[in-house]
Amino acid sequence: MKTTTILLNSMLALALAGIGNAYAAEEAQVQTREEIRAQHRAETAGMTVEEREQYRLQKQEEMTAEQRAALRAEKQKAKAEQKKNKSATKQGSGNGAMLRDGSGAGSQRGSQGGMGMGR
Repeated sequence: MKTTTILLNSMLALALAGIGNAYAAEEAQVQTREEIRAQHRAETAGMTVEEREQYRLQKQEEMTAEQRAALRAEKQKAKAEQKKNKSATKQGSGNGAMLRDGSGAGSQRGSQGGMGMGR
């Protein structure tokens, strides 16, 4: 009895290991945003506005949680990159202070309204 149980348990363990490896070998394919957009453009080229809306709703229902998470992560990465690039261009233009050229343009008379020579 024990020999039969051990034999059956070992066969079960080997079968589960084999099935587990088969599932592990399958890799979830995640498309990039550009690939999805190109596929979407190709599929919706001849559709009306209503048909496109139905297509969009259908595709959203078909997405897996992993695909949604990957797209969200990619979108956040793109936003961070865009924000980084935007701040880099701002830093390149200085701190916003105007430089004086010594010409006296834009005199500093204040509320005197341009009357008189003094300050």
